[in-house]
Amino acid sequence: MQALPSLNYTLIDQPDRPWVTFIPGIGNDATFWQSQADALAHDFRILMFDPWGHGSSPPPPPECGFDDIWHGVVQLWDQLGIERSSVVGLGFGGSLGLRFAIDLPSRVDRVIACCCRPRQPDERRGFWRARQAAASAQGMEVLADATVDRWLSTEFRKQHPEVDKQLRDMMKRTTLEGYLAAVGAFIEMDFTSRLPELTAPTLLLAAEHDHGGGPVPAMREMAEQIPHATLNVIPGSGHICNHEAPDIVNTLIHDFLSKP
Repeated sequence: MQALPSLNYTLIDQPDRPWVTFIPGIGNDATFWQSQADALAHDFRILMFDPWGHGSSPPPPPECGFDDIWHGVVQLWDQLGIERSSVVGLGFGGSLGLRFAIDLPSRVDRVIACCCRPRQPDERRGFWRARQAAASAQGMEVLADATVDRWLSTEFRKQHPEVDKQLRDMMKRTTLEGYLAAVGAFIEMDFTSRLPELTAPTLLLAAEHDHGGGPVPAMREMAEQIPHATLNVIPGSGHICNHEAPDIVNTLIHDFLSKP
């Protein structure tokens, strides 16, 4: 396969510890997972990265699709000499993590997939195409504000203005090209029929008030199809559960990855 653009990355290295790769979603860069990385840093080697067109990574390749995106991460693993890693992702990042475990069972130890799906339902595809059109017409500044307004409740934003600002700034750093490519890949993906092939231990984290990204019923249905899956529901949280309920999420991630 032809070499893909490189990815900007951050390492928290602990020699002789197992690797954990944090996978960002659409509009997210490496900083999205900083709280979780800090919580795991004593016991694991951590890889975080910016997707193409996000953070400090270069633009995506021409006609970028779902396979290109996950192959780009595998290329980064190869570049860094990472032979095996657990993967943690949310939203599109969670979907990518599940796909890694299906297609690369020899390289994935454990999977933690949060608030995600293996396929976008037909009615959600229209929603995402409308987001692409809005981004193209209005720019990422406007779209970022509208997106974070959906991600976080009004009450949470008032109580945690620092989180609100972090997520808005992060998404505003995303280029239009990077956003459109990621959304296009998100709409395209469908590996529902392959979920029973997933053999790695899998933790699915759903959020009680996530009604779009990975609703509890959809996550429960997915858990029933994955042979070694455990489902936990984060109470009181919306889609961005690692920011709305970081203590709960950090504990669940650490405990699951630390199991013998």
